[in-house]
Amino acid sequence: MVYFTLNLYFKILTSLKPKFRLMIDIKYKYGICDLSVVPVRKSPSSKSELVTQLLFGELYTITKQTEKWSYIKIHDDSYGGWINYSQLKIISKIDFDDLKIGRDKFSLNITDFIIKGLEPTIVPLGSSINSCQYLDYKFKGKTSEFIKDYDIIKIAMKFLNAPYLWGGKTPFGIDCSGFTQMVYKINNIRLDRDASQQANQGTLISKKEIKSGDLAFFGETENSITHVGIMLNKTKIIHAFGKVRIDNVNLIGILKSNEGEITHKLLFFKTY
Repeated sequence: MVYFTLNLYFKILTSLKPKFRLMIDIKYKYGICDLSVVPVRKSPSSKSELVTQLLFGELYTITKQTEKWSYIKIHDDSYGGWINYSQLKIISKIDFDDLKIGRDKFSLNITDFIIKGLEPTIVPLGSSINSCQYLDYKFKGKTSEFIKDYDIIKIAMKFLNAPYLWGGKTPFGIDCSGFTQMVYKINNIRLDRDASQQANQGTLISKKEIKSGDLAFFGETENSITHVGIMLNKTKIIHAFGKVRIDNVNLIGILKSNEGEITHKLLFFKTY
């Protein structure tokens, strides 16, 4: 009886179109980004707000599915959102567990190429190169394993003038917390996705204790943190506001260069 039931189940399963099959087969719970960038949205619609992005090589867990959308949680920061079924790449739990082991390697140029056969694919700064071999790609550029010591500022400067994009994580569009997260990630320091989440990590410090690479947080109150940036020194900050830019900062907040206008109210500093 058990054999008959299972046999009937698999016959029905294999007769379905892939998009319907995906909704039934409970083995499909893990995925990897095999594209340059994949948008992750607030709701299961292409018109929905961009909440974050998947970059090449990033791993995720699928927790919920509809006909054309999957709700995922990104492995690195547990951030959730919806991706379209056409950009889904399913992997087994065994492969997922193998890929998440070991020190990560990230691409170091604004753009690099990965090659499969004769076809090149562009990948942005901070892509997870560990996954190349698994996905049958070749990569010949430099990776973060060549960073001997943490170099937050050098990586931060690679994003200079990148346009602001809510939910973005690349040099072609990035938000304030995506910027700090990516810079730290390439230096193998894990930060959560949102500024308010990053503020709950690290160690609180005074302005006298600031060193280059520490983070500054901004907002109206400590319960409503709306902005974050990377301190270059005790008086200058690099942050994403309109674009990734360098401005002055004092004990009141960020002074927009050449204007002297306070754009963000300072709350506190943290080191990681």
